[in-house]
Amino acid sequence: MRSDRLAVAPLLWVLVVSVAAAQEFAPPEHLVHDWSTRHVIFAGLTPENLAASVAVDPRARHSWINHGRHRFEPRRDHEPVPVGRGRRHHERLATDWQMPITAAVGPRVFPAKFGFDVNAAPDCANDYVIFPTNNSDVPGASGLNVRISLVGFNNLYTGPGPTGICPTATSPATQPSVLFAYNTSTASGGKADQSPVLSLDGKKFAFVESNDGSGSDYTAFHVLTWKAGEGSLSGAAAPGDCSVGNSCMTTLVLNSARSDSRSSPFVDYAHDTAYVGDDGGMLHKVTPVFGGTPVELIGNGWPVQLHSPPDQIQSPVYDSVSGQIFVTDNLGTLYVVNAVSGAILKAIPVTNFTPSDPIVDSTNQTVFVFGTDSSFALDVWQYDTSGTLLRNIRAGVLAGSVNVYTGAFDNNYFTSPSSGMLYFAGSVNRVASLCAVGFTGTTMNASFLGPLALSTSSTTSTPTPLTEIFNPSFSTANDRLFLGIDANCTNSGTDGCIESLDISNGFPSGILNSLTLGTNGTAFSVSGIIVDNVSPAAQASSIYFESFPTGNFAQSAIKLTQSGLE
Repeated sequence: MRSDRLAVAPLLWVLVVSVAAAQEFAPPEHLVHDWSTRHVIFAGLTPENLAASVAVDPRARHSWINHGRHRFEPRRDHEPVPVGRGRRHHERLATDWQMPITAAVGPRVFPAKFGFDVNAAPDCANDYVIFPTNNSDVPGASGLNVRISLVGFNNLYTGPGPTGICPTATSPATQPSVLFAYNTSTASGGKADQSPVLSLDGKKFAFVESNDGSGSDYTAFHVLTWKAGEGSLSGAAAPGDCSVGNSCMTTLVLNSARSDSRSSPFVDYAHDTAYVGDDGGMLHKVTPVFGGTPVELIGNGWPVQLHSPPDQIQSPVYDSVSGQIFVTDNLGTLYVVNAVSGAILKAIPVTNFTPSDPIVDSTNQTVFVFGTDSSFALDVWQYDTSGTLLRNIRAGVLAGSVNVYTGAFDNNYFTSPSSGMLYFAGSVNRVASLCAVGFTGTTMNASFLGPLALSTSSTTSTPTPLTEIFNPSFSTANDRLFLGIDANCTNSGTDGCIESLDISNGFPSGILNSLTLGTNGTAFSVSGIIVDNVSPAAQASSIYFESFPTGNFAQSAIKLTQSGLE
């Protein structure tokens, strides 16, 4: 018997080592945060239904990582631990870094963040964020003083108090590194002034170029394969010649008679297909996107003329469950379009003003639109995916600004809608204000909570789209909302600000943290906000956006920690 045990022991040891090695060298699990990840959500995910959801839309993994897996998976050594880290103090947000990019983008435009491996510690070299700049230059120009269309940064997790985990060679612990900086103009006045969308492996990104009526109107769809080290903040590079080892940009002209003022591309990753609109009332379909040379589908119902021009189509949202596209325009209509045939299944008059881009709950097959109704009230409309109205909530009267952007769900909603809330904001009686609505089953309640004033001024102040993050590394206030306000924030004079609110225990009673920005009351001077990690590492749980820092009149790419980590 002893010899049998001795013979088996080495085999067991080999098996243990093999399993450990397989875990050690498991391929990284990437995660993308961009404008589209907040517009398609999946509630009620479990380990049993996750794979099926991810197969039809990889964005389901975003919902799982940010709102699902913490309920089922044991924490690993590198994962956040919400206890035993000492008490966190709610303090003013601190600017970790700000990088000048000169031109301004509006609240509809978001940066895009690539996370190399969600199952490992944040990665200084391979995690990066892209910012569109709204700049244009001579097509094909490169070198010193050539303006940048899109810029990528890595070594992100830097900043003062505490020192971050990513010191750089040029500016240790205070600034990120420029990963790439490109001039992507292919027409006179051509700008990358909408939100970029990343490939799932992070090697490419898609974006729209538009010249917004500068000369002859022009809209082009680009896919750029980037190369590290090309360009700098002092001068852009031109994309390479597409030969092996070089950067490469493909160009697909979608419209040579109309611009694209409002529409960012939405990528259906499962079918390598993109949808994007233009200012001529057209919805375009492009395939492939990242897996080959992009081609627009012409014929068989595409492109779709949603409305006669001029009509600014906004960012479309594709739902993998219903197989339909949901998109609004600046004339106040919500369109339901069959993604295969291009047939307009419904055209729903929602408002006389410009509504938000839709949010689709793919799990529960519901669609949410935010905007201003004919009585100048702050509204939320909930439809099912067939276009049937389920509920219309009317909050306070808007004044000073009728611009309303997308809201956000709290963490509880992702477990069960009936336990959660939907938050939304607007300029109620000229003051930026927050509201929320709960759910009975999967349908919004008839009454709402709020408004909570986010500014003490009666001067016009417009909130940007809301961004939510559930961060279990925080011992308190682990579910937070972030938003920007363009003017007249509390204690900021005419300036705008970034604010966070604690929604862990329901509707907040006040503002959690804030940071004054140097907007000087300029409308639409704060971009949309994206979030990244839920790591306890210093400077690694952050938010990213574009605005004017205090004391700096240049539009900048800005990183803040989610909670002044200590």
